[in-house]
Amino acid sequence: MVSMMNNVFPAMKLSQFVSTLQTAPITTAGINDYHLRYIQRMLPVLDYYVAIYARSLSWMLEQTNREIEQLTLVDYGGGEGFCSLLMKYLGVGQVIYVDMNSEAADTVDRLSDMLGWGPDVVLTGDARTLRKWCEHEGEVPNGVMGMDVIEHIYSLDEFFCDIISITHTIPMLFTTASTPYNHRKVRQLHKAMQLDEQGDNQREGFWNLRRSFIAKHYPLMEVEKLDYWATHTRGLNYDDILRAVDRNSPNLLRDRYNTCDPTTGSWTERILPVEDYRQLLLPYHYTLHEALGFYNTYRKGIKGGLSKIGNRMISTRGGKRWAPFLYLLAKPFNKDE
Repeated sequence: MVSMMNNVFPAMKLSQFVSTLQTAPITTAGINDYHLRYIQRMLPVLDYYVAIYARSLSWMLEQTNREIEQLTLVDYGGGEGFCSLLMKYLGVGQVIYVDMNSEAADTVDRLSDMLGWGPDVVLTGDARTLRKWCEHEGEVPNGVMGMDVIEHIYSLDEFFCDIISITHTIPMLFTTASTPYNHRKVRQLHKAMQLDEQGDNQREGFWNLRRSFIAKHYPLMEVEKLDYWATHTRGLNYDDILRAVDRNSPNLLRDRYNTCDPTTGSWTERILPVEDYRQLLLPYHYTLHEALGFYNTYRKGIKGGLSKIGNRMISTRGGKRWAPFLYLLAKPFNKDE
């Protein structure tokens, strides 16, 4: 395990990027309310996220052994696009933004128009969309970065297959706050999963969504069986729910909390043992390394002081228990370790 990630970019350059975004007239860009509220929550702590992205990009530069202007990088699950914007600001030659949410992609386009720079390509879709675009355009990216997305991807098997089929030498980096080592974080995520599964007054839970879907497609099914299949299709989307019921093949998840939205297949901050990622990559002759994330020391006052203490604890033996997130670093076996 790599203890901490290094950053090769000048602090002044990163600070200028943060200042540019924080003073930009974002409210005039025509961004829809949901994504505008998200951006407004991120801006006060943008320096922290920029530090995370800069370390990610530094690792990617090291793996590709290219000048930054020669790089073509993918920002997978790019959300509101801050990582893509930073890549272009720091000089990445070509940035390909990918996200399944069309409103997020529209947000990136509007931010890019307002700022005068942004990703060179904006794709709405998933890894298969990216693979087909690369095949059509004859493009071979030098690396893939995914910030806080891998814990949501429905089928990691299909995801890795699509990405590595573009080129079997592509390095990949992911950040995830779904760390299995930090017990406090695990408890928080388990509560979020239970809420999504059970629902509340504001929204219907995933269990009820699955049950209603099964009842619609199997109107003669007995109540007990409906309950059984609603429970034993947790972690499946609607298409796979039908297959499971038709084949009498219940989905028996090892983890009693992990759950996904059956409509989209997006997991609720899924927690997996790191070894599971490693085993998924093994058939592609890829190795996986971990690096520990860090707390936000840009905060002022007591919170900033506590973050510094937390980072000191992360740097000690057994520090992975304190890390608020992980970097997952995937590369082919034949790349230098």
